[in-house]
Amino acid sequence: MSSLVLFSLPVGRRPLANQDEARFALLAREGVEHGQWLLPRVRGVIYLNKPPLYFWTVGLLALPFGVVDDATAPLASILCALVTLLAVVALGRRQWDTEIGLAAGLVLATAPYFYFMSHQVLSDMMLTAWLAWALYFLLRARQAAAPGPLLAGYYLCLAGALATKGPAALMGLAAALAVVLVEDGWRGLRWLRLPMGLGILGLCTVPWVLLYLLQTERSYVGGVVVGHYGEWYFREKPGSRLAAFGANLGRFLPWTLFLIPGFWWWWRDRDPRRRSLLAWTATIAVAVSLSGEQRARYFLPVLPSLSVLVAEVLVRIPRAAGRPGRRVLMATYGALLLVAVVAVGFLLRPAARGAPGPDVFTPAPGWERWLVSLLMLGGLVAALTILAKRGSGLGATLAVAITLGGILFVEGWGYPTRYAERLNIRGFTAAMATKLSPEERVLAYPDANLYYDFYLRRPVRELGTAAELDAVLASPKPGDVLLMREAGWSAERPRSDSRWEVRLTGHVGAHPMVLLGPRR
Repeated sequence: MSSLVLFSLPVGRRPLANQDEARFALLAREGVEHGQWLLPRVRGVIYLNKPPLYFWTVGLLALPFGVVDDATAPLASILCALVTLLAVVALGRRQWDTEIGLAAGLVLATAPYFYFMSHQVLSDMMLTAWLAWALYFLLRARQAAAPGPLLAGYYLCLAGALATKGPAALMGLAAALAVVLVEDGWRGLRWLRLPMGLGILGLCTVPWVLLYLLQTERSYVGGVVVGHYGEWYFREKPGSRLAAFGANLGRFLPWTLFLIPGFWWWWRDRDPRRRSLLAWTATIAVAVSLSGEQRARYFLPVLPSLSVLVAEVLVRIPRAAGRPGRRVLMATYGALLLVAVVAVGFLLRPAARGAPGPDVFTPAPGWERWLVSLLMLGGLVAALTILAKRGSGLGATLAVAITLGGILFVEGWGYPTRYAERLNIRGFTAAMATKLSPEERVLAYPDANLYYDFYLRRPVRELGTAAELDAVLASPKPGDVLLMREAGWSAERPRSDSRWEVRLTGHVGAHPMVLLGPRR
């Protein structure tokens, strides 16, 4: 219940500022508000780049409210985040015991990046939920005398992931192959029952793939599977994949730091129950890191199994390794406390007390910064005390989780307002709506983000080239209005038809914007 409150706190207060978020919300709106569930369109074009399961789910959860807006669109991701937490608890309990299951749930629920993804309208959280449960069924099948039904559950979860994000879900199959090869060698491939699995995947995939193949407006195989997925994954990466992997691990802080005593523990304690989790986690992490296009959210499916591994370190080291293990963990908590002291010093230094944060996620001056500081220091001191006096790894984990949960609650309370004010998309589009008549067509150049369509509740036509912009400015047509950056209008105004006038000025994010229309 506390996770539900935490994940839901920003909902309706945080605007959908991401192009992909707005796209999924628009696709869901097509079903809920216009009845177009099959092959919905964005800006008049059939959308085939992602399978339909996620935006169908967004629409179905919004259906009782009759509207898809920034309060109903995130419900699907919140539900998937909670489902992922249940999978992590079940995994930890299945592999070891209830304490590790609870610790794993605490770790994942309070991982800041998982929290920030929990209420974004993106399909990655649903993919993560499907793959987490796929791992659960796979590991249960390995311990069962009759693994067939559990393997069917694994393949059904994989099919759900495939219907959510397309070929990216197949890294779950690669991870399962890695698990059986590590555990059983090549003979494990027969145990995996690939013919049955491929049959299940095929039967579950055919309905939506046929829908995509039978439409005649766009090429699904050539344009999407090869052109979109292939180019996206195999494109040349401009930076280091190792650096990207390190940055992704950084998004799991502060829990990432417990991987350091984890390596010591894994070398000392060769528990066979850990091998499958390590093989699965490493395979998913490598598959994500090899992608030519690196986005932080692609790493999200690594976090569930990584949380279980961290939870095992946190709970079993003080329980099984005695005083040496306790000292190793206490050293890690002590290092975290030192980092927290430095962070509090920067946060509360006199020059920063009255200054706004450098980004929307930095706590606001005043009570937010003081409360976050007290939580950081108090929680880590409590964790060290519990570990030193009681030797309870779960108790220390709970202390840190309560600390992080409190900090994330403060963030969830404050950052959506700062985010909305800095972006100003809702305010600007509301002002735009008062300047537009229902029959006017909105043109935009450049970067006509889909959040304009979402908040204006009308399609925006993006001008693709400067030549198109010049043609529009040279000859305004009745019923056309033009949205562009103020700097661009200043440069183009001398060459434009004098019939254009500025109807509205404002800003969206860092960009001053103008809305132009023919003189009335």
